Amino acid sequence: ARDEKIDKGSLSMGERQMYASALLKALVDESDIEFPVFIDSPMQKFDKDHAENVIKEFYPNVSKQVVLFPLIHKELTEREYDLLKPKISKAYLIHNFSMDASKFIESAPESLIKTYNELYAD
Repeated sequence: ARDEKIDKGSLSMGERQMYASALLKALVDESDIEFPVFIDSPMQKFDKDHAENVIKEFYPNVSKQVVLFPLIHKELTEREYDLLKPKISKAYLIHNFSMDASKFIESAPESLIKTYNELYAD
């Protein structure tokens, strides 16, 4: 029922992430202020179907500027990235080149996964 309260503690991790995403969208919509949205570990808890829906419907529409910090191949597969690619204007990798140092590497959106694979080839 619509008036039924749901105990957030009973939600699965994916449901909690979906709940947090819904709250984020509501805050953005109600603020009447345009601002960028930063999302760390964006796909971590979603199953394949939810991940695809979030990529197609949520991220392109949550704000005019969205910055995602995914773990490539763990949280964002190449297929999922391809779904987002038409909406991406800039792409960067954080390259850890030593135990205590990292740097940003700009990549063309169409070659981000290739660049990642070259940097982290086993």
